[in-house]
Amino acid sequence: MSTREVLALTTALALGLSVADAADAPRFGQPITPADLAPWDISIAPDGVGLPTGSGTPAQGAKVYADNGCALCHGEKGSGGPGGPLVGGGSAQQH
Repeated sequence: MSTREVLALTTALALGLSVADAADAPRFGQPITPADLAPWDISIAPDGVGLPTGSGTPAQGAKVYADNGCALCHGEKGSGGPGGPLVGGGSAQQH
């Protein structure tokens, strides 16, 4: 057998085994349902629509923002990041 034939046979066997392994691989996860997604839908409109009923102070809100890692997506002061700004089109309102 030539080197080329050995290489072709080895490649064919490797591909065949990987296809067989893929068929037996575990299938983790499932499509998310609207009911499963609902608790994660935390979009709040600029006018406050979507906020839960409650109360609080700016200082309490700052603690919640810090404790929940909101700055990772929205920037240190809500002015933007991968998740976009929290208020307005380009920067958050400063109080």
